[in-house]
Amino acid sequence: MAYKVELNLGNNYKIRIKTNHYDYMKIMKNEFSLHVKNYFWSGKYKSGLWDGKVHFITEASLMPFGLLLDFLRTHKRLFPDIKLEPDDNVKSLFKGNPLDIKYDLSLYPRPYQKESIETTLRYTKGIIRSATASGKSLAISYIIKTLLDNRPITKVYRGLIIVPSVQLVEQFRDDMIEYGIPSQYIGRVYTGYKEWDNAIVISTWQTLKNNHKKIELYDCMIGDECHQVKAHELKKIFSKSKARYRLGFTGTLPNDQTELYNIKSYLGPIIKEYPSGLLAEQGYIAKCNVKIFKINYPFGVEADSYNGIKEEIFNHKYRLGVVSLLVHHLNDNVLLLVSKINEGDKLIKLLNRHTKKEIVFLSGKDKVDIREEWRKKMMRSNNIALIATYGIFQQGINIPNLKYAILASPTKSKIRTLQSIGRTLRTHENKEDGAIIFDIIDEVKFLHKHGEKRLQYYESEGFDIKKFYFDQNQEISLANAIAVSLA
Repeated sequence: MAYKVELNLGNNYKIRIKTNHYDYMKIMKNEFSLHVKNYFWSGKYKSGLWDGKVHFITEASLMPFGLLLDFLRTHKRLFPDIKLEPDDNVKSLFKGNPLDIKYDLSLYPRPYQKESIETTLRYTKGIIRSATASGKSLAISYIIKTLLDNRPITKVYRGLIIVPSVQLVEQFRDDMIEYGIPSQYIGRVYTGYKEWDNAIVISTWQTLKNNHKKIELYDCMIGDECHQVKAHELKKIFSKSKARYRLGFTGTLPNDQTELYNIKSYLGPIIKEYPSGLLAEQGYIAKCNVKIFKINYPFGVEADSYNGIKEEIFNHKYRLGVVSLLVHHLNDNVLLLVSKINEGDKLIKLLNRHTKKEIVFLSGKDKVDIREEWRKKMMRSNNIALIATYGIFQQGINIPNLKYAILASPTKSKIRTLQSIGRTLRTHENKEDGAIIFDIIDEVKFLHKHGEKRLQYYESEGFDIKKFYFDQNQEISLANAIAVSLA
């Protein structure tokens, strides 16, 4: 019997898999069933109600379009002798029409930006991984503008840009206007603005998940910082879309294959990658210098649980002294990132006693216009110490002259770590020797292991790394130890 596999494109860009080979579907479904991170802690898993997996091929043999290339590779590896027959719609899934691209905005794209613009327009769907600070907003602006320029004269064309936060709605709009796109073309949608009728609309993932009917209006949907969107939000938003162009931009993608498949499912494959090390080597973003402060606590810690150890160590007098003296010695603006509001509250009290810098603490409690005011103030000043929670300042925030960042409450998360570092990677005249990141590795249970994971991230990105050791019992004074690390 001659076996074959047919692929047909159905509604909502789902691909239906049809075959006369029973074992084929059983094996492929198993290949595309992946465990969710930490599934073993789930009550449903423990009670036997769930197998702990996401099944990317359903019982009805339907698969998200974005996993097509992974499916083809798996088919070739496991069933090289079985004929695969995609229909014409599947064959044309990643084929765009020839478009006239006019590079006439105020900034001409860099070579890698130009390549990403042309690649996305050619393939219509997919993900661009381009290092933080590489200028994704310019590339996205050219993509949207090109689609508007090439629309049929009888057609009303609309493009939707989706960002993670309200602050980035305003920043993205400012960027597009600066590039030369007329402000009347650009609409904002979040609390206070409902400008749905503009040719270009910028909104947040959170807003769109409550406005599904509006999603059908757009011919192009672009997700900025798409790595952080939860799988169910991506699915809900894009399953309502009829857009032909579906694109994602991010500086960081997860290592976990299940999380990566969740992102690719509704946006498409990774079609171009431009890592930090490559772009820094070519001079397009600032070189990143990571200074690791390894702190030894010879008397140990009293807490035993993970949260208890973090609470005790992040508020340790010696550790806070290291951070405070470091800020005092830095001769420019500095961003300090913390996980919790109470950590920021303690830092601001300490810094107010030990530095002459202007100190401010921002969190999700502060309104967008306040956050934006301080972002712009830092671009005009060089004597501000800004303490911020990761949630509002780890991604997308553009402060070109920011040279120093301190991960005051570090984490093991790859995405949070690399996105936070990205705040310093934009080129600026005060960064001749590159940006400087200070990472504190606490030599205690749990936190040491997390620090070693971050070291792996830095090495994979090609950052320059130097290590310095601090000990409560060391003979050299803390001030001198800080001065040595900055020499």
